[in-house]
Amino acid sequence: MIFSRGKIRVKPVRFEISNITNLATIPSVSGVYLFRDPKDTVLYIGKARDLRQRLASYLRSGSFVLPKTGLIMKLANSFEIIITANEKEALILEALLIKEHRPKYNVVLRDDKAYPFLKLDIKKPFPRLSVVRRRAKDGALYFGPYPSARAVRETLRSISSLFRLRACSDRSMRTRVRACLLHQIGRCSAPCVRAISEKDYADQVRQVKLFLKGRTGPLLKILRSQMEEASEALEYEKAAILRDQIYAIKKVFEKQSIVAGMYANWDIIGLARSGDASTLAVLKVRDGVVQGQEVHHLSRIIEETDQEILSVFIRQFYQQSPVPKEIILPEDMEDSGLISEWLFDMVGRTVLLRRPARGLKCRLLEMAKTNAGQTMLSFERQHEAWRKKAGIMMDILNLKYVPEKVEGVDISITGGELPVGSLVAFYRGQPNKKDYRHYNIRGVRGTDDYAMIREVMLRRIVRGKEKGNLPDLFLIDGGRGQLRQAFEVADSEGLLGEFDLVALAKEIKDEGEKIFRPGWSEPLILPRHHPVLLFLQQVRDEAHRFGINFHRKRRDAKRLRSRLSEISGVGPKRQQALLKYFGSLTRVRQASSEEINKVPGISKELARTIHEHLSLDQGTDPIPSHFIN
Repeated sequence: MIFSRGKIRVKPVRFEISNITNLATIPSVSGVYLFRDPKDTVLYIGKARDLRQRLASYLRSGSFVLPKTGLIMKLANSFEIIITANEKEALILEALLIKEHRPKYNVVLRDDKAYPFLKLDIKKPFPRLSVVRRRAKDGALYFGPYPSARAVRETLRSISSLFRLRACSDRSMRTRVRACLLHQIGRCSAPCVRAISEKDYADQVRQVKLFLKGRTGPLLKILRSQMEEASEALEYEKAAILRDQIYAIKKVFEKQSIVAGMYANWDIIGLARSGDASTLAVLKVRDGVVQGQEVHHLSRIIEETDQEILSVFIRQFYQQSPVPKEIILPEDMEDSGLISEWLFDMVGRTVLLRRPARGLKCRLLEMAKTNAGQTMLSFERQHEAWRKKAGIMMDILNLKYVPEKVEGVDISITGGELPVGSLVAFYRGQPNKKDYRHYNIRGVRGTDDYAMIREVMLRRIVRGKEKGNLPDLFLIDGGRGQLRQAFEVADSEGLLGEFDLVALAKEIKDEGEKIFRPGWSEPLILPRHHPVLLFLQQVRDEAHRFGINFHRKRRDAKRLRSRLSEISGVGPKRQQALLKYFGSLTRVRQASSEEINKVPGISKELARTIHEHLSLDQGTDPIPSHFIN
């Protein structure tokens, strides 16, 4: 068997449940098992030290089964087993398969929010700090994760005022001819115009590393040494700047909550549960300082114990989050030894899993539990408010399904050019941006809105049928005609009745916005401030905004290419070279002929021609982010 983080290549052995007459055909070895329904959808994934013994509890007639187990067996018609070398390998494979298939009856880490990191790209001569949501294996240094975007902004603001690293992009730095405003107010050292040497900038970068790692002592020692050297060399202005920097760093670290020694590197996990869901608060202590807290939700909790919840959470959470030296838990876990081995294999060092009985760690654990409980309460209130609104929607719109997942569809087009379909997704009333999609309309010419709706709906429904991720409700921007197109597509694909369809037509002559449903002879007009109408408008307007923005980028990119194409001698390759070097037509227009001449493949004479041609055009063009590679 071969598998790795993110990619799995295994050859499972399949069994039909109705044909199992002898459990001896199932091997007594460690491995993973997957139950599937008649549509081949994965219902549940589990691991076992002994597959035969574990599956016997599901398959042996007359044996006692828990309610969830009974439901799985009622729906399943087959199962697969994947044999592993040992139980630890089964534990890893189970987590990877759950992440890939997200089975309905497994406990799943539902909160896919990616907490922000600060990235310092040390491979470049003048590194900059940037905010990213994912860590990559690109040789850069990553600090975090931070508990919120606000925490990142505050850190960046402190670093900008203390160490004056550049904030501009690589492209902007390369093309800038004079220092920006940040340099003028003392928050950037302006490497773009070589106001600082590469060596001095590297010293600032080293200081930033110490600052972000919380190593105040070594950082202050370096700065004091530099201050004394400047004073002895009679560079009093430089010494004064360093003195102020030392004072500011002290003030910044005084605001942080120091709870333990500088080598303390812990994650403290608090757990709260209610009904079929649980909330886990992860309090992060790095170098003895509380850096913040992450909150995550686990759904589909039915029969699992607290120990099982913690085990599932750790295996899913630390696939995508930095692993500390010590994990503080509210409960002991039966498989803590296996998980410790897995963490050791992943990070190459020992990771302790402990349940404290007294002292500082116990107090921090109580804090994490309290925070988890408060977050769970807030989450329940929000969910209850949505349940009420969803119930009203079902009654008023005569829906078949509870509208947990709603997707809005819109078409954006200008003058028959570059039509774009947009799809936005809402889960329990909140935008779910990872499921947003754009569709470049391919099979329709002109302004046939009906045909465009058909194309977008067909592509979405076919894909949704393959992936098994169709929504409960589609909201179409338009009236009865657009709704009919969506209805006919669903009918042609044999999915009529698998989801609800609604269309929302914009208001004309103060009549009110009209809501259409299949089978209704007349549209429904709700009061302007009705909660159902407001929600439908929110979905429709978000789809419109999302589509318009993408359509504008495509249109601007075409216009940029057109403007450069007017110049004799500037073909597609030179257009790309100019836009890649300068970033936009605006910056090409602002550049001198000497600067344009620096672009590879552009001669002095052609540079002068480009400069003269674009100088006649005083308009501006936004940066086409998807056009510049």
